[in-house]
Amino acid sequence: MKLTISRDTLLEQLNHVIGAIEKKHTKKILENLYISVKEKEIVFIGTDLEIELSSSVEIIPDIEGSVTTSARKMLDICKALPSECFILLETDENRLYLKGVRSRFELTTLPSEDYPLLDDIEFSHEVTIPEKSLKELFDNTAFSMANQDVRYYLNGLYLDVNKNIIKTVTTDGHRLAISEYASDESTNGSANSIIIPRKGVLELSRLLDGTSELPLTLYLSDNHIRVKKGNIRFTSKLIDGKYPDYQAAIPASSAYQIELDRLTFRDTLARVAILSNEKFRGIRLRFLDGIMTLHSTNPEKEMAEEEMDVNYNGELLEIGFNVSYLLDAVNHINSETIVLHISNPDSSALLTVLGDASTKYVVMPIRL
Repeated sequence: MKLTISRDTLLEQLNHVIGAIEKKHTKKILENLYISVKEKEIVFIGTDLEIELSSSVEIIPDIEGSVTTSARKMLDICKALPSECFILLETDENRLYLKGVRSRFELTTLPSEDYPLLDDIEFSHEVTIPEKSLKELFDNTAFSMANQDVRYYLNGLYLDVNKNIIKTVTTDGHRLAISEYASDESTNGSANSIIIPRKGVLELSRLLDGTSELPLTLYLSDNHIRVKKGNIRFTSKLIDGKYPDYQAAIPASSAYQIELDRLTFRDTLARVAILSNEKFRGIRLRFLDGIMTLHSTNPEKEMAEEEMDVNYNGELLEIGFNVSYLLDAVNHINSETIVLHISNPDSSALLTVLGDASTKYVVMPIRL
């Protein structure tokens, strides 16, 4: 293998795929990057056996071939080289050479035929959605995925596709986030529901452009999801499990709907949270005579309290929450006004945007 490529182009390609490669792995080859040069294209692939990222660029090589080498070392070298310089990539036996005008780097390699590339996958469903809308669905819900929960099916994002409605749902058992996108056109194929693993969700979201209205196609099978964006291809295995009935966790009705200025509520929560218990993060909301009082204490017997005017005219109502869960939900609502739906101290709270039910957040109460 031998070719010349600009440092900036090489760095861009490496950044596209590096997220799929582990820094340390018991299998050394999974710390490596797969590079293949044939015809007029160079392809870079990274995988951790759960997700695979590939990126390609047109190029005219001197000699075709393929190799695997340390992804992190190659990335660090490219970052350290001057911008706009050109690099000669050349292999010789079990070595990969990176040569600049006055620089020379020599990396060890492993055989490319040992690299665990994904086999050809037959996809049975296709879902088309604007790139911006898909990123919004992910961003609105990804934060409440579980992390290394024994209930493995919670360590990911539930993608529910039904005719012209696409929903993303996440929960860690203490809170739930749901967001939906309604298309004018029905999706190709019957209804389909999958669970994308946590790392796949984070990497795919990183690749998506939040301003692009161009359509993206999601290719779905029983075991995989694939997304192609320009010269980048993302593939992820799916979590094999039954997702809980999320609809049952959403309060069907609420006794009170309290409208709140989002920024004021967020800042008040953040201030009162300073003196909350660092482990349990508990905060009490007290409603009475048009005033919401936010109260927190900690084991050092320190206390914080602040009041807000609200549209509440019911009897005294006190309810406790994990303030981190409330702040996460409030920070992911893109609206000036939010609505807090509550009924009693033992029922979950629902947070929505005023006049828009496409995104919902459910937070379970805690006893203080």
